[in-house]
Amino acid sequence: MNSQDKKGAGKGRGKTGARRAAAAMLAAIERGKTLDEARDKLADLRDSDRNLADAIVQATLRHYGEIDALLRRHVKKMPPRSSLARPLLAIGAAQLIYMNVPSHAALHETVSATGRREQPYRGLINAVLRNIARAQEADALPAPEPLLNLPDWLRDNWQGFYGAEKTAAIAAALADTPTLDLCFKSAMAAEDWAAKNGGEIVPPSHVRLAEAGDITKLAGFAEGDFWVQNAAAGQPAAQLIDALPTPSVILDICAAPGGKTLQLAAAGHAVTALDISAPRLKRLAANLARTKLAPQMAETVCADALDWQPTTLFDAILLDAPCTATGTLRRHPDVLRHRSQGQMAKLMALQATLLARAADWLKPDGVLAYSVCSVQSDEGEAQIAAFLESRADFIQLETDAPTRFTPDENMDGFFIAVLRKAR
Repeated sequence: MNSQDKKGAGKGRGKTGARRAAAAMLAAIERGKTLDEARDKLADLRDSDRNLADAIVQATLRHYGEIDALLRRHVKKMPPRSSLARPLLAIGAAQLIYMNVPSHAALHETVSATGRREQPYRGLINAVLRNIARAQEADALPAPEPLLNLPDWLRDNWQGFYGAEKTAAIAAALADTPTLDLCFKSAMAAEDWAAKNGGEIVPPSHVRLAEAGDITKLAGFAEGDFWVQNAAAGQPAAQLIDALPTPSVILDICAAPGGKTLQLAAAGHAVTALDISAPRLKRLAANLARTKLAPQMAETVCADALDWQPTTLFDAILLDAPCTATGTLRRHPDVLRHRSQGQMAKLMALQATLLARAADWLKPDGVLAYSVCSVQSDEGEAQIAAFLESRADFIQLETDAPTRFTPDENMDGFFIAVLRKAR
């Protein structure tokens, strides 16, 4: 029994501990909270237990469909969704199968995490997890089926665009723990940092680390040398920068938390960062200050892009549009618990509206970069095709850089299109 469990032993079984907190966090996500919001369930844990609980939840979410299918092989009637017994079963299976937690620890700690309300299911949880552990020892577990982790609508969507083989590769990649990418102010700065501290260089100006650790303890963090940003997420700003021969006045729509704003400012452009979220803009402002790019190169504006009107036209605009965010599933595995085909349709309508507004805010001969962190072509290729069909005054620029990234390439899923407005 760990120290947290000992601390709560006098209050009744299951009142504290990483496993119970993990189950409560998973239950909150299943009720609609995001991963970040559900982390409030970990507030009372010490750091090591908090990190463990968070890792357990993320592993469970990445293999959600596979775990559910396995549990249903062993349970004739699942506990009700209102009971914490369901997420306790799921996190127990995740520890055994996907986290290399010793079976005795996964079993004992998970079963011990049952509280009074889950006592009727304590025997069930113990029996099911023991059966899974025995099957694992006998090498009798079902073969991995990452496609089970995708809802039917999303699997069918991807297979229709990418084909079955590519979709299977994407699904398998989404079950992996992601690497950490750091974005630097220039490619040279990234190369210098990697030479001194290690890591893999990834264009446009990123260093990839196999393990994150405490980012604030990395060399150069306090000095503002870098910020966290997946290399694929760095492509929209990088491709826009390549299309601008001189320093320009740029509008970054839906800018927070600010990685693209930082890229544009570091390249010498004057940026207006527009976002509807005041808390996220505070994070952006903090990063601008830390990287010593504020206030000279960027200003923040808190407003809804559907209502806001600029006082002047811009040389260039970057629209990283709201989307289903399926490209970020490795880092945000909770997204699939909150997305549906109907939600995608609503987001596509919003994307089209924002594109139309951005087009009108652009100077003649200006450049518009559109991006989404979505794997669906509906939100990327099809969205741009529809826009170009409706706007004869825009053309899509040819570029040597890819316009589509997918998670099986060890990148976030992203689509980028760079457009120019007629003179």
